[in-house]
Amino acid sequence: MGRLPFDPDRMKGAKPARPKRDPDIPLSISALASLIERAIGDVFPKKITVRGEVSGARERTHWYFNLKDENAVIGAVFFASAARKSAVTPRDGRVVIASGRIEYYAPQGRLSLVVDSLKEDGEGSLDAQFRALCEQFRAQGWFDPEAKKPLPTFPSRIAVLTSASSAALQDVLDTTKRRCPAVDLLLVDTLVQGDRAAPIIARTIRRLDAYRAGLSIDAILLTRGGGSAEDLWCFNDPDLARAIHDCRIPIVAAIGHESDTTIAELVADRRAATPTQAAMLLTPDREALARQLHALAVRQSRTLRVRLDAECRHLRALAGRPVLADPTQIAHIQADRLGTLGRRLVSAQSHLIHAHQRRLARLELGLERRRPAAEHARRAETIRGLSIRLRGAMHHALADRRRDLGRLAAVRDAIGPTAVLNRGFSITTTATGSLVRSVGDAGAGDRLTTRLADGELHSTIDGAATPTRRPRRPRRANNPDRDVPPQMDLFDRSE
Repeated sequence: MGRLPFDPDRMKGAKPARPKRDPDIPLSISALASLIERAIGDVFPKKITVRGEVSGARERTHWYFNLKDENAVIGAVFFASAARKSAVTPRDGRVVIASGRIEYYAPQGRLSLVVDSLKEDGEGSLDAQFRALCEQFRAQGWFDPEAKKPLPTFPSRIAVLTSASSAALQDVLDTTKRRCPAVDLLLVDTLVQGDRAAPIIARTIRRLDAYRAGLSIDAILLTRGGGSAEDLWCFNDPDLARAIHDCRIPIVAAIGHESDTTIAELVADRRAATPTQAAMLLTPDREALARQLHALAVRQSRTLRVRLDAECRHLRALAGRPVLADPTQIAHIQADRLGTLGRRLVSAQSHLIHAHQRRLARLELGLERRRPAAEHARRAETIRGLSIRLRGAMHHALADRRRDLGRLAAVRDAIGPTAVLNRGFSITTTATGSLVRSVGDAGAGDRLTTRLADGELHSTIDGAATPTRRPRRPRRANNPDRDVPPQMDLFDRSE
């Protein structure tokens, strides 16, 4: 069932309906405005409270902004007298609860909510999306100054990416013509608002980047005029931001008014507050260049004049020198210098010759001392002395050894076996020649040989021998004074 048309008479407490006017009789605009004002006063209460998201907020003594939701938008004004008492000020993207009255402003034909009080209710969806995109691209480093490309100093052609019917284009054209008419502008007409705008702008930027060499484009100016946050939202598109970041041509973005901020401006190589400022960033000022050129010309002329005066003074000083006045003095000076150098050369050669002669004499003296004949004579004299000393040492050594040998022979004769036999002792051996020291060394039937001083006796043992106990002979202590044969050394090692 369809909705019925609005009828003020059906509202509770509605005033009695006024007499109907003939619809064919024309009304003045003022009369129509009066009817609208009376209808608003009859229908709406004196105070109304609404909830909505702030957009397009601007302060011009009073605050002017829009309140919106998903399906509708209404203008609002927050007078300075009420705004000073409020702790909350309108800000784009902020969701607020506003209380006030509905008024119709006849001079502009505008229906507005005159706000008396404002309370914050949270952040709007667009503002939350914008903040999330900012965090994403900031984390990727797309906002860093190091990622920005430098702008050309003297561009020859600039591609202006905007709507051909926008006021921003006219500002760019006027500024460029005034500052530097030599810069060529290439207008690229495109959508700058709506859902289709972002893909078209991104595709256009990629094409300009691909054909930059053939088009001779040095920079791109992306711009549009002001508008609400919804109107500018296409410049917050992530794909458009990527196209701007990947573009190899420097891009200057000027979107909306100075207070407006979009992702495209933050990613671009330079951001401008207005289209005029963007054109000023990209084009040199011909008047400033002319002044700079004139200043350089004056400076160069002054520098040349000062340099020329200095060189003239230097030339006059040189011309006044006696050497240049009389060229023969140069030859005299050089002749004197040549004579001095010749004397120094002769003196140096003389000193060098004497030094070499002294060194040669020292070498000859050393060579004389080291001649083979002289060296052989010294060595022969040394060998002769050593031979005499060696013969003397050997003579003394042989005499000492002879005396030692005589003493050893006397000792041998005194304690030898023959001397013992001469004193009445004998030596008995077995048939095998073994000494018989004990009765146990021989048995019955063994043949023995007894050696005496004057011969030998042979005997045979008839029976077993009976051992007899021999008295123990006291052990003779070691006598350090007994005669020990000295060792013989045929060489005297003292030499």
